[in-house]
Amino acid sequence: PNHVLVKQISFFGPFPLSYFDLLPKEDERWEFIGDATQYIIDNQKWKPFAKAEDKELAEEDRTFICKIMKLDPRDRPTAKELLQDPWLRDI
Repeated sequence: PNHVLVKQISFFGPFPLSYFDLLPKEDERWEFIGDATQYIIDNQKWKPFAKAEDKELAEEDRTFICKIMKLDPRDRPTAKELLQDPWLRDI
């Protein structure tokens, strides 16, 4: 759904320029991504997760979540890399 993408962009976006290599230029999703990003900018809806503060959210948790939530899938760690992440050492 569109509202999920708006939330994802507002917390983890905007989409990096590298993402433009993934979709064909004629893809209809570009219009929505652009509209969603403009809506977030116009309405000051940016809520960067990397700056989130909550007593239930440890800094290590926030760092790990930011690693796995990169908008360009090529920027995300592989499963093998995640298994070696310090966040999973004590589990």
